[in-house]
Amino acid sequence: MRFAMKLRKQFFSVMIALTFLLLTLPLRASAQTPDRLTALKISIWPEYDKPSVLVLLDGVLADASNLPRPISVLIPADARLYVTTWENPNGSLAPEQPAQQTRQDDGFTRVTFTTAQPRFRVEYYHDAVRGAPDKTIDFAYKSIGALDAATIEIQQPLKASNFAVTPATQTTRTDPDGFKYFVQTFANIAAGQTISAQIKYTKTDPNPSMPAPAAPLPVAANESNNWFLLIALVALGLAILLGFFLLQQRALATRPAAPTGSRNRKRGKPRAGAASVFCTQCGRALGADENFCPKCGAKRRAHG
Repeated sequence: MRFAMKLRKQFFSVMIALTFLLLTLPLRASAQTPDRLTALKISIWPEYDKPSVLVLLDGVLADASNLPRPISVLIPADARLYVTTWENPNGSLAPEQPAQQTRQDDGFTRVTFTTAQPRFRVEYYHDAVRGAPDKTIDFAYKSIGALDAATIEIQQPLKASNFAVTPATQTTRTDPDGFKYFVQTFANIAAGQTISAQIKYTKTDPNPSMPAPAAPLPVAANESNNWFLLIALVALGLAILLGFFLLQQRALATRPAAPTGSRNRKRGKPRAGAASVFCTQCGRALGADENFCPKCGAKRRAHG
């Protein structure tokens, strides 16, 4: 009898231990999931600097070990990815990181990139504004992993009126730039769960709240290039002229001078011994020692 009671107690003890293990197993598995987030802030800015919706995802990884490592988030399939990066310990953002995008069948695109810190940032633009001047935005965020706490902060455009969010937001705030924010909070979001919000407002002005800064005109760059080209051409021309001048000076310095004697001979008197007597018969010039003309044989006439 005592032995049976002992076995019964051991059986109940084992069953209680197994039950506790089964209940805590999902929590342990969730804690070890690399995609689990302790916090996620979703900032939704309609018509901020473009006519579309700018969405910023600021997340915190639950597992801060094994960094850097790749992480993934989901964005709408027709959204335009803008930034994937991480937040440094001092609060600044690291340079933009390359990302791989894989389109899924559920209307979302999986964005994967490597983060070196537990805090990360993803930004994208989504053409989700419908209607005018009464506008509607249907927002949806699908969580890949479990999410402990999520905050949705929706910015009202500066020139919008009749602004409303469904489900209703819990709090509002206004920043120094005059933007009003509507805030919703969620807790214990399961993997694969979708958070949704519908935004409605009236806005007749088609311009965004903060127009993007104009890109620098290419003309300024062309003018700068033209100045460099002009300076280079002038320098090249001066170098060519200087080289030509130096060559001319070198050529004049090395040219041989004409002999002085040859110039004097051209302008001087006839050489000594040159013929000055002519034959009276044929007119041939006679040398000083010729008494008879070698041509006609006439005798040289004596001069008195």
